[in-house]
Amino acid sequence: MTMTFDKVSSDSDNELFKEIQESDYQLAPQDAVINESRKQDYALLEFWESEHTRPAYSAVSGEMTTSLSDSFDHYIGCCMEHPFLPQAEIQRRQFERIKYLVELAYAEIPVYRDKYKAAGFQPSDLHGADDIDRIPIITKSELVAAFPGRCVNPRYRMEDLFPTRSSGSSGQTLLIRVDPDAIVTDTIQGVRQFALQSGLKYGPKDLLMHVYTVPWWFPSIGNDYRGAFISNVIPPDRVAKHLAYLSPHILSCYPSNLEALLPYAEQFNASLYLAVTHSEYSAKSARQEWSQQLGVPVLDEYSSEEATRIAIELPCGHYHVCEDSVRLDVVDPVTLAPQVPGQSGLSVITNLLNEAMPFIRYMQGDYVTEPAHPDRCGISWKQLESIDGRANDAFINAYGRVVPAGSVLDITYRWMFDCNINLQQFEIIQKAHDLIEARFIPGAGISEERILGSTGHLEALLSLCLEHKVKVQARVMAAFPPKAGKRRPIRREMAK
Repeated sequence: MTMTFDKVSSDSDNELFKEIQESDYQLAPQDAVINESRKQDYALLEFWESEHTRPAYSAVSGEMTTSLSDSFDHYIGCCMEHPFLPQAEIQRRQFERIKYLVELAYAEIPVYRDKYKAAGFQPSDLHGADDIDRIPIITKSELVAAFPGRCVNPRYRMEDLFPTRSSGSSGQTLLIRVDPDAIVTDTIQGVRQFALQSGLKYGPKDLLMHVYTVPWWFPSIGNDYRGAFISNVIPPDRVAKHLAYLSPHILSCYPSNLEALLPYAEQFNASLYLAVTHSEYSAKSARQEWSQQLGVPVLDEYSSEEATRIAIELPCGHYHVCEDSVRLDVVDPVTLAPQVPGQSGLSVITNLLNEAMPFIRYMQGDYVTEPAHPDRCGISWKQLESIDGRANDAFINAYGRVVPAGSVLDITYRWMFDCNINLQQFEIIQKAHDLIEARFIPGAGISEERILGSTGHLEALLSLCLEHKVKVQARVMAAFPPKAGKRRPIRREMAK
């Protein structure tokens, strides 16, 4: 999910807030005479929070769009077959792919070559799947320090790669580059995900709705599998109006955003047959409750920018690891040895798709649990018992509305994209209904003056999200105080 953003306008907060209040979308894309300023919304089914903060961006090329359609025709059959292959065949294919990636990384990418040499590891040490545990684990901090010259594959030109970034629940920013083939494959595997999660209901003419930071890489595959986008910054009552008009079949969003939409469910759930949550922790009991309120299944997706789609919750009741997009190892948090099934451990992933910036035995930072005794299931992919990490706090606005943590996280991403700011780490903390403390550790080449000078735009976006004016107190720091456990970058610290 990537964009190339231009500088946003510097209109006042009041003008921004007025725009979001007045910018209703009431014209049908098929047969209405559409205002020129809204044509792109209906052509791509994209709905931003306001024209003032809507970014300018370049979409994927026509060549890539054609490549996606051609690849879909050739790949979708074996893609749909993979979850049902014998486990031995899945492991064989996975090992061959990992061996290739390790050889590539050792030959081409200094951060891996230096790490492997220091550990006394060579690609020739890989003889079978049992040897994968011998590959040294790499961390986010190592890749942050190595970007770009020591971790991006020199076989690729940077201008041909797709930029994205990871921060999530750790609050530490990692810039990422993804190669076009990985984007195409990931998109087709996304079709499989929603087909499996919907019990094979998902079809080429169904509409998939993303309530998210930015649109998906491709708005469709040819004329099929169309996806729509609604900015996560828009308040939930207005999101519900867009959903009511568009009548999507599948809704994909953060758990906190779905929960915020539930009071308006009757406005938009008539066409839905599935909701999918991602990127934040949610309890299975909560998803079951939301399912009752929404009237459709609510299933989870475990994913990250580094690893793409890691595991998906299926109607059978299990999380299954998507073993042709990622290998997932669970390790003891102290020894880093393989964790005993049934006990929570740290997630270590190998992205099987991205050759431009490989993630091989990468410490994901989340806690997950593999079942001690996996249930019998028609899906051969490895099962997970639970996803144990990723908890953020919601904000509360002056009117008592809960503002999802996912929306606040998206605000931070949008601000960084809009203002072209790279951060090592950040914390966004609500101190009062109208007071936000923002703490930043700058990335390479980013000055304190540049960060502080763009605070007004962050205030404007947060004011839109909270539906009233807020003040941001920005602090640029050399380091954050150490904390036990995983740091939460989005949290509420208001007096009760």
